[in-house]
Amino acid sequence: MLKPQKKLTKKELKEDKFVKTAMTTRAYIEDNLKQVSIITGLVFGLFILIMVYSYIHSQTKEESFTILGEAQIEFQNMNYSKTKALLTRLEDEYAGTEASEQGLFLLGNLEYQQGNIEQAAEAYQSFINSYSGSEILLAAGYAGYAACMEKQGKYEEAANFYVKAKDAAPQFVEAPNYLYLAALNMLSADKPAQAKQYLEQVTENYPDSQRLFDAKEKLTYLQNM
Repeated sequence: MLKPQKKLTKKELKEDKFVKTAMTTRAYIEDNLKQVSIITGLVFGLFILIMVYSYIHSQTKEESFTILGEAQIEFQNMNYSKTKALLTRLEDEYAGTEASEQGLFLLGNLEYQQGNIEQAAEAYQSFINSYSGSEILLAAGYAGYAACMEKQGKYEEAANFYVKAKDAAPQFVEAPNYLYLAALNMLSADKPAQAKQYLEQVTENYPDSQRLFDAKEKLTYLQNM
């Protein structure tokens, strides 16, 4: 004759449920331990790769800007051959870095200073096409290219790039000067109406600029033509 099963108390039911849960959890951990370990290893490996890349990147950045700084010093001391050698090295060894991009601007200044207008224009154009940093430096790049166009007698193109220089950094202290130079080039291109528009922008938008008197004088001249 079968004995009746003993009825479990609430406490015994809770303990039995806890044991089953613990056993299930342990089984899950054991089954998935290898997978968890692999994932953890991948995350750690990725972290190490990021750390190594960041270190190499910071080292490259520091080295490239060191060369750029040396080139700037040589340029200021008018050691143009040394400047060009350093800029060539910068482009050869650190192409694509921010320092190499800024080096193109310095190269433009160097070529312009030496009277190599076509080469200067190419350097400024390359700088404009690749650079995405300081608005002021970008504006200076546009102005440098505009000056090259002016030297070549391409007055309308020069004016357009002087306007781009102003638009790149409208609050820059040189912005009204860029507009004034754009107006002068439009006059040289025999486009007085466009020149008048730029001169009026100087007087209206930059009343405290050093170009205010010059702009007013040119406006008076145009009105008496």
